[in-house]
Amino acid sequence: MADTITGGCHCGAVRFTLSAEPLWGGHCQCTNCQKFSGTGHASNLIVAKDAFEVSGELNAYEYDADSGNHMTRYACPTCNTPIYGTSSGNPTAVVLRAGGLDDPSRFSPKAVIYTESSVSWDVSDPDLPTFPGMPQR
Repeated sequence: MADTITGGCHCGAVRFTLSAEPLWGGHCQCTNCQKFSGTGHASNLIVAKDAFEVSGELNAYEYDADSGNHMTRYACPTCNTPIYGTSSGNPTAVVLRAGGLDDPSRFSPKAVIYTESSVSWDVSDPDLPTFPGMPQR
C-alpha cells in the first residue's frame, strides 16, 4: 500500500487510520444497516483489526444479530457519526463505514449483500454481484 487511509467523524473529534488495504468493500442492505445508516444500505469496508487505529472518544452500542453473533457499533458521541463495528463472528476484522473516509474514492464496492432486505427505492449498481444474505466464504 502506497499510503495510509484516513478518516473521521463529521465534527473531527474521532479520527482513524488504516495502514493496510481493505480486505473487502461493499454495500449491505440488511435491516440493521438500514436502521444504523438511516437509508437503504450502508457502504462498508472490512479491514484488518491490527491495521486499524482510532483516536477520540466513542460511544458503543451492543446487540445480538440474527446470525447469533454479538455486534458492537461505535460512533462519535458529539456528532453521532457512525465510525465502525465489530462482530464476534470475525474478531480479527472491523467493519469501517466508507462515508467517514477523507478520500471517498478509496472505497470500491465489490458486491451488494442482504438484498433480500432491500427496499425498492435503494437502487444499486446493476454491474455489482448481489447476494440475498451473507456470501459463503
